[in-house]
Amino acid sequence: SLDGGSVHLASFPKADESSVDRELEEGMEGVRALVSLGRAAREEIQIRVRQPLGKMFAVTPGNRPLEGGLLELLKDELNIKEVEFLGSSEGLVTLVARPNYRTLGPRFQKETEAAATAIRGLPPEALGAYRRGEAVEIEVGGAAFPLQEGEVEVLEEAQGDLVVQGDGAYTAALDPTLTDALKEEGIARELVNRIQRLRKDSGLEITDRISLGISGSPEVLNASGTFRDFITGETLATTYHVQSSEGEFSGYDSVREVDLDGIAAQIGLSRSKG
Repeated sequence: SLDGGSVHLASFPKADESSVDRELEEGMEGVRALVSLGRAAREEIQIRVRQPLGKMFAVTPGNRPLEGGLLELLKDELNIKEVEFLGSSEGLVTLVARPNYRTLGPRFQKETEAAATAIRGLPPEALGAYRRGEAVEIEVGGAAFPLQEGEVEVLEEAQGDLVVQGDGAYTAALDPTLTDALKEEGIARELVNRIQRLRKDSGLEITDRISLGISGSPEVLNASGTFRDFITGETLATTYHVQSSEGEFSGYDSVREVDLDGIAAQIGLSRSKG
């Protein structure tokens, strides 16, 4: 109830426009858009979010880069080490022309293939102008013809190994290069995920401390050593033992073989005593 009446009969409160942070709202919109594009790029190259990537290039409306907490949120959501904001996507993609024969045919008749060839030869600057609705001409049979709407489809091809996704004024381009350090961190994150699953399946409480053992290939051992603090902190492990896959692995209440994206490992855990 509200003042003796039903809340359902009360007026809906009005927003205090003076308290609205427009800059923050625009920044969050940018975070959401770039996260969506970044995840789409990850899906394209089939690299899951638990595997960190080194760098992403981003383009935003009005060339407004994200800073401070918004930038950290973007990096955290996409598991990216560095984000570089660019003024445009020109350095990320190459524009490619695809002639539309359905519209070119009725206009150019026997010269249709010549018109298509001229369109394919247009430089990126001309394709960009056409995409913006500006006048662009091609030469066919010694005469100049202004291109009409619908006669060309302008496509974007990523530069080099970059994986590019765009939506309106937003563009995100991921560098898929995985260094040894990034691979190690990816293995460590996958290990944490599998350990947490085993904790849950073993009936442990969220606050239970554990004794943890990990065995596996040299990649697993290296990652387990380098990210020891991260793994023990995330899994609440008070004792931590790492050994090669050839050694004896026993004495734990729960043991599980796991596949870390093609890398075999074994984990064991017990509830810590005391």
